[in-house]
Amino acid sequence: MKKIKLFVCLVLLLVGCQPQPQTQPQKEETKNTVSCHFIGDLLYEKPYYDWIEDDSQDKGYYDLVRPYLQNDDLSIANLETPIGGKELNISGTGYSFNASREIGKQVASLDLEVVSTANNHANDRGNQGIDNTLDFLKEKDILAVGTYYNQDDRDQGKYMTIHGIKFGFVSYTYATNQIVSDENQAKVALFNRPSDRKMTQAYKDLLTKEVTQTRENCDVLIAMMHWGNEFTYDISTQQEEVSQLLSDLGVDIIIGNHSHCSQPMEWINNNRTLCMYSLGNFVSADPIVDRTHQEFKNAYNVSMMVSLDIVEENNQISIQNIDYIPVINYYDEHLQNFKLIPYDQYTTQYETSHYHYHNGLTKEWIQQTYQKLIPEKLSNHQLQ
Repeated sequence: MKKIKLFVCLVLLLVGCQPQPQTQPQKEETKNTVSCHFIGDLLYEKPYYDWIEDDSQDKGYYDLVRPYLQNDDLSIANLETPIGGKELNISGTGYSFNASREIGKQVASLDLEVVSTANNHANDRGNQGIDNTLDFLKEKDILAVGTYYNQDDRDQGKYMTIHGIKFGFVSYTYATNQIVSDENQAKVALFNRPSDRKMTQAYKDLLTKEVTQTRENCDVLIAMMHWGNEFTYDISTQQEEVSQLLSDLGVDIIIGNHSHCSQPMEWINNNRTLCMYSLGNFVSADPIVDRTHQEFKNAYNVSMMVSLDIVEENNQISIQNIDYIPVINYYDEHLQNFKLIPYDQYTTQYETSHYHYHNGLTKEWIQQTYQKLIPEKLSNHQLQ
């Protein structure tokens, strides 16, 4: 495997290189770049279904974000709604979710390469829902990570080679809403005991075994984690402990979700691992969110789309050009005209007509929130 060397672009300066003798032929340099975008939860809720009416039509919902994902090499999202199909009862309310194949086609239209399927909704429709989701994603050539047909499927590991760089993927969740039976434990990857959310030695050993095996067979290892607490910008003690463990095991990038808001992004373990604790909801449609106060009702509607490049040059790999842009999940005061809007395209007309504008969801609030979450050392850009 190639030697992994992670650093923030433009921070590391190479000095003291000795010139080659003129009589010695110059070694031809090779450089491969994989451009990436990481987005948050795809959570399909009832108001969105009500708006599209015929769920085969997205009515332009994704038009402004689709180009980002179609013009890169690797796009990753958290699919938090099973695509179990109409035969398993479509639902976008409460704690039980399931989408139709038509919604699945909307997901596929984003040109995602990888989705995490390990989250608390993974087992909402049981084994059949898991298998139907995996079947659909396989049909659309999207790599699913975190739920599996069986133990053999899980043991094979999940890999993808892009521009000569081999990526490995793992994904885990803290629990599922519907408990996975003992005989089906292989179908959903858990990182802790769901009854009390404690990482027992047995769960730690299993995670260590799987991550280590994947690390041995790839150049870049990405872990997708459904973890932490909902409706908070703060990182939990468990997130800190698990991220440290993953980094020690050789994970290069951690993509977190579950909090329904964005959380900090930082280098951890002496710049060994880039950790995004939570990207927030990319797709969602709950205007009420009765489980929290107004700050996080607003945050529920804004996610973080992270972009970066994985660069291989002369057998060394680096993470470069780390950047992000907030994406606003727009809908008007009548719960109509849903649209995903990157911050730089969020016009005054969109801003002032958003359902939550008069509750404080403004461009100024977005700017202030993300400036607190993301340190300058990771991204030099200033939100305008």
